[in-house]
Amino acid sequence: MKKLFALIVLLAFAFVLNACWPGEITVETTFNIDGSGTRYIILDVMDDTLSTTPITNPDDPAGTEGKGAVLNDKHIDGGVIAIQTWLEENAPDFITVHDAKVEGYHRIFTMSYEFKDFDDFLTKYQTLVNLSPTLSWDDFDASELPTLVVSGGFTKTLTFKESKAIVDASLDWAIDGIWNSIYDEADLAGFVTKNDISVLANYSVTINEGKVEELRFYNPTAADGAGTGKVIFVESDSFEVSGSFFNVTLLIIVILGVAAVGVGGFFVFKKIKK
Repeated sequence: MKKLFALIVLLAFAFVLNACWPGEITVETTFNIDGSGTRYIILDVMDDTLSTTPITNPDDPAGTEGKGAVLNDKHIDGGVIAIQTWLEENAPDFITVHDAKVEGYHRIFTMSYEFKDFDDFLTKYQTLVNLSPTLSWDDFDASELPTLVVSGGFTKTLTFKESKAIVDASLDWAIDGIWNSIYDEADLAGFVTKNDISVLANYSVTINEGKVEELRFYNPTAADGAGTGKVIFVESDSFEVSGSFFNVTLLIIVILGVAAVGVGGFFVFKKIKK
């Protein structure tokens, strides 16, 4: 009887673990010719209170592996919508926390911040990383930090690089805060950790016509425990993208310079002729 009870308990714990699905984070960034731009941070959380039927585990879309329905709301004090309040109360001043949206049984939480140039981008990026209680900007070497290289004349090319490690670090302030503030740790203790509640699911950077993008997808042949098939998230260790712009400012400077030389030459010629 004791063995049967232990087996039931283990199965119940396994169900709890499988029933939780991480919040899927999307990071989208756009750069302009002057290095200014906008970064969006989007958190997609499946909320079982928004569905009249059990939410199928994305790793088991056919429902044949017995992974259980997704249950997120019960593990958060105040329910999934409490994430919105936490973000509004704790995001740094330069971040805009947009109103949460509902799409089917998904709650979409969106934050964004603008930067006037790349130095401003780095300053805000560093602030986010340093808000983490366990990580700091100085923990990362030059190859992991974001860079923007500008080259060219009339055609100006911007090349941006950053590592997944630094992207993850810039999100830790929110993940750690939400985990420690509103998740029911007693309910999840021993089965779900802070690292399990979110994942970088989608990533993109756009520089004019240049774009690097990595999106979540379901791979039916991927090994996943006893069964097969699972959702694949962002796997790259680093990202790089280049985009080119026609440098109108430089063209105007050249035209004005040529015009000034022409006018000056005309008056010199006229003076000599006299």
